[in-house]
Amino acid sequence: MDLITEFFVEIFFRRLIVGFFGYYTLFFIYKLFRHKRGLEWLEAINNSEGEEFGKGCLVAIIGLISFSSLFILIGVLYGLIFNQ
Repeated sequence: MDLITEFFVEIFFRRLIVGFFGYYTLFFIYKLFRHKRGLEWLEAINNSEGEEFGKGCLVAIIGLISFSSLFILIGVLYGLIFNQ
């Protein structure tokens, strides 16, 4: 049972929220503001563990913020549409 739970938590949080929302939100932000480096620095392999950890934290935080913002937006729109 623990293996199945860990599998779904891994897929949901790690792949969907962090991977999809975090990576593509950063991609959108960099394209919007025309950042020079783009996302190449995310894919580059560094020898420094601290820099790799920082990249992972940035993507995870951006992913959680954008995922939470999506559900807040859905809730607000639902409240505006169906509470008339």
